[in-house]
Amino acid sequence: MAMKIKSFLIAVMWLMSISLVLAQGDVTINLAADKTDFLLGEPVIVYATITNNGDEPIKVGPNVSPEEDFCYYMITGPDGKTRTFSPVYVGDRAEWTILNRGESVGGGARIFYGGEGYYFAQPGDYGVVLEYEKYKSDTLNLRVLPARNSGEREQAALILDHPEVGLFLMLEGSDELEDARNQMDTLVRKYPDAIVTSHLLAAEASNLARPARNFVTKKPRKADFKRSIEILNRLKDKDLSVYWQYKVVGTLSRCYVETGKTDSAKVVLENFKRKLESNNKLAPYLMKSVDQRIRDTR
Repeated sequence: MAMKIKSFLIAVMWLMSISLVLAQGDVTINLAADKTDFLLGEPVIVYATITNNGDEPIKVGPNVSPEEDFCYYMITGPDGKTRTFSPVYVGDRAEWTILNRGESVGGGARIFYGGEGYYFAQPGDYGVVLEYEKYKSDTLNLRVLPARNSGEREQAALILDHPEVGLFLMLEGSDELEDARNQMDTLVRKYPDAIVTSHLLAAEASNLARPARNFVTKKPRKADFKRSIEILNRLKDKDLSVYWQYKVVGTLSRCYVETGKTDSAKVVLENFKRKLESNNKLAPYLMKSVDQRIRDTR
């Protein structure tokens, strides 16, 4: 009798393990990054896709950013502790996106700064996992390099010692964040060619490209497309990560459209698309969005 019960339990456990494998196979989650090594203070961007392999439709947000609040990025730091990335804000969602069999949602995710501050503030090895419901990705291993000299140490300090800088990057600029603007000015003056400076300038250009109202001074301002275009044209040929190239090109094309230069907008987007096509690793994550931008300029 005992042997029969044991055999029955083994059979049940075997069936449960098979069903778990089948359930995990219903959804595939992939994570990637431009590179594995990041400078201290450099914004970490990852790319994700969630694909429905099952027969039943699944419900997701329109993209995979943490702000959509349906998928969760788990970050394990050099100390071995794992934290769930907490976004600065959660976006309003009018409706969900339904993925049928074979369909995916994907894109870039900014996970360097959130509601608990900077998530990659120390040199060392990090692991990132994306979880959606009962499914999870493999671990994406990244490394934050220690500063190699006094210049890199100062650049990192100008960012990591100032939470407003992280918020400035996440909001893609802000008129109110005075401390962030002061650090940006220092970086522009002392390290104009540094990668971290380019990220802040890209955020500033995005900020200038939209009208705003300063909630501190209570003064409104108009969009400054001319100034934004000047900054972006200096950045578009910089050796930035694909995500930041995408942001630069997207803002530049929008500025061109707003100033009646639709042909220039299409040229910028199509040049970026050709460059992206040669990047087999990251093209699947951004190409759909780039194609949509090109269609929108026609």
